[in-house]
Amino acid sequence: MKVSLRKQLKMTTGVSEFKRAKKMSNVVSQSVAVDKLSHVKLSNEQAQLRHRILDFSKTHLSNYKPGNGPSLFVIQGDAGTGKSVILNSLFNEIQRQASQKLNEDVDILQGTKNYLVVNHPEMLKLYLRISKSFKYISSSSLERPTSLINALTKQKTMADIIIIDEGHLLATSKDAFKRFYGENHLSDLMSLAKVLIIVYDDKQALRMGCYWDENTKNGANIRSYYDQVAKGNRDWYYLKQQFRVAAPADVLQWINCISVEGKIPRFPKSIDNLGFDFKIWDDCGAMYDSLKELDSKYGQCRMLSTYDFPYRLDGKDYFVKCGENFNVRWDRYTPRAVLPWSERKDTIDEVGSVYTIQGFDLNYAGVILGRSVGYDAKNDCIKLKPELYDDRAGFTKKKNIMEVPQVKQKIIMNSINVLLTRGVKGLYVYAWDDELRERLKRSQEK
Repeated sequence: MKVSLRKQLKMTTGVSEFKRAKKMSNVVSQSVAVDKLSHVKLSNEQAQLRHRILDFSKTHLSNYKPGNGPSLFVIQGDAGTGKSVILNSLFNEIQRQASQKLNEDVDILQGTKNYLVVNHPEMLKLYLRISKSFKYISSSSLERPTSLINALTKQKTMADIIIIDEGHLLATSKDAFKRFYGENHLSDLMSLAKVLIIVYDDKQALRMGCYWDENTKNGANIRSYYDQVAKGNRDWYYLKQQFRVAAPADVLQWINCISVEGKIPRFPKSIDNLGFDFKIWDDCGAMYDSLKELDSKYGQCRMLSTYDFPYRLDGKDYFVKCGENFNVRWDRYTPRAVLPWSERKDTIDEVGSVYTIQGFDLNYAGVILGRSVGYDAKNDCIKLKPELYDDRAGFTKKKNIMEVPQVKQKIIMNSINVLLTRGVKGLYVYAWDDELRERLKRSQEK
């Protein structure tokens, strides 16, 4: 949640919070997120990819020789392309085969020791709850990366297969406060597994301590780790089909244009003809009122904002204020909550941050482009103001960040991309900056 950015500093060891998550996973409660992750039929592309990775894993487990290093399969894809759905299905099948009793026709997966890793407390809770539906998946096979690294290192043992979800959240620098003493999560995991499968999207890297970028030398570059693996022991697949956002192509292009290129997009022409609800608002309070009406009809309609309004970890409520008629509190940190923030009825009275919503869907997303997102009239483009971005922990300087200003800009852009790709049925946008709001309004009128 909003506090979790700082709270996670105490959670990364996976000790108390992991035990709490396991306990909470025993609570029976309906969850849309669980259904979407575990009860969705795979598309042809997804099913073929799962089969391909399964074959890859079996082949390289059979051929593994100590000292030769791991085999590595990378799945790259934008937000909403079904990466986690594939991983969940894949891990379930691997663990099902691993649990089978040995017989004369021994399968390579039988008796193997495998793990699914995710460095996101809410996603971990989700996987733990899903595991209760499968007797062959134990909660001990679901871990945070630091916890697994420390445990395997202490036991002086290796895993057969490690599957990493949300790989862009892996730490790219040492952090003794979180009890991570290596230099990079992925590097350590590669030394502790025979086969690694990782999904990631570098447009979702949100902190300097977990910074992945394909185009710079800041933080870490997953391609450099991929290139360390022998050519016959590696594979890479890029997922392209969008599953989350049921928007026409020009809406997806609008999102990409503003959140990746930083340009002011043309307003989509297809809006009047297709079912996706897209609107730019000049009144945040009116946008919120409309969202509340939609929530009463569909559920899972929530307000989100860039991390541009103050928050302090002192037990008090802090508010997102836009204009004269919108003053709504940031989401409260609720580690004992069973349902994800997006599904709890009370959170319609809150504003979610990028950390609250990353990895989850909404039916409608009302997104506030906050104080750090301004407008450059001369060049007709987005003008970022990192000094107004309030995520202090996200901007904590690390020794492998060489170009601090550029990285700050990329983190803010990444956060915008994450927020704009949450809505399944609709997306509403409000800009805090007067000039940007006026410019977006003009594009809508054209």
